[in-house]
Amino acid sequence: MNKWIGSGKVTEEPVIRYNGDKASFVAFTMMCKRNRRIKEGDQPVDFIDCVCVGQNAKLAQEFLRKGKKVEVCGPLQSGHYEKNGRKVYTKTVFVEDLSFAESKAEEEARLLAEKAAQTPAESGSGFMDIPDVDDGLPFQ
Repeated sequence: MNKWIGSGKVTEEPVIRYNGDKASFVAFTMMCKRNRRIKEGDQPVDFIDCVCVGQNAKLAQEFLRKGKKVEVCGPLQSGHYEKNGRKVYTKTVFVEDLSFAESKAEEEARLLAEKAAQTPAESGSGFMDIPDVDDGLPFQ
């Protein structure tokens, strides 16, 4: 039996591959945390390549975005290709079941928190406040 089940976060925007004028599959990578910790606070992660076809490709194309929590289930397929004369080995999950692991409200809260962390605190005018200093200037 070849079935892989995992949950994690989408690491980047899904890539849509086309065959002619129709989307043939959607590919994305998800980050899965392992259960054990290696040292204080550090937790190892794995990056899992996933491919969706058919109805799952439509769902992935429409709803998956970077940072979204998902659960996937499907067979794991290994392969390889040559790059610069070296063999590169791959592992890919062909998604049979795709589930969203966070509600719309949780996703919106996560996006607001990420946006707040990225934008620096601003004053109302967008300019830095400079205090008035009138005494002790040498050129008065």
